[in-house]
Amino acid sequence: MDKNSQTPILEVKNLKQYFYPSRKFTVKAVDGISFKIMPGETYGLVGESGSGKSTTGRAIIRLYDPTDGQIIFEGEDITGKMSKKALKTLRTKMAMIFQDPMTSLNPVMTVRDQIMEVILQHNKLSKEEAVKKADEMLELVGIPAARGREYPHQFSGGMRQRIVIAIALSCQPKILICDEPTTALDVTIQAQILRLIKDLQKEFGYTIVFITHDLGVVANIADRVAVLYAGQIVELGTVEDVFYDPRHP
Repeated sequence: MDKNSQTPILEVKNLKQYFYPSRKFTVKAVDGISFKIMPGETYGLVGESGSGKSTTGRAIIRLYDPTDGQIIFEGEDITGKMSKKALKTLRTKMAMIFQDPMTSLNPVMTVRDQIMEVILQHNKLSKEEAVKKADEMLELVGIPAARGREYPHQFSGGMRQRIVIAIALSCQPKILICDEPTTALDVTIQAQILRLIKDLQKEFGYTIVFITHDLGVVANIADRVAVLYAGQIVELGTVEDVFYDPRHP
């Protein structure tokens, strides 16, 4: 995909995501943020814990109903109430990788069955075709297909995150939202996972929204970056702008 294309693949306009734990109290997790993401680019959402970056990612993929604002994906407003069918279609075009692979994986299903479940849910394939596709996805992320019969607890943390990436990519999404996918991993494995994500992006051309609190990771992977603080964007620009000419402490 062309990063220089003038039409954003995703546009967030004045997005607000409020939670109401009691009648007297409102948590403004995301409080009126706006940004555009171009096709094929890697966009970093950076901020400390509680700044609203993960909430933004979940609102984009519609795990939350936004309180206000607009989310425009491929020119279509996806902010309002959506039917189950529309959400299912949207989630073939967007996928999310979460921070802890063990909470994303089912401990009593083999990893092949878990990848197949997603493939069969969103594609009209026979079981044999789904097995073949699941094995291909495992090989794609560097895991031998023969290990597909094993369970999540039989894999290391880095391998489990590779399995989660295989599941996320199994329907060939246009946008991949990565919510701190390397936080729980040691530095060497972290570098391997980042390299894998970038290599797969080069191969398939998807757009990445990379959520992290680690500026080193952003410097490594992102083209542009938005810095969030207390639910608002306090800085926006290329990685070079934000690193060499910061506007915020």
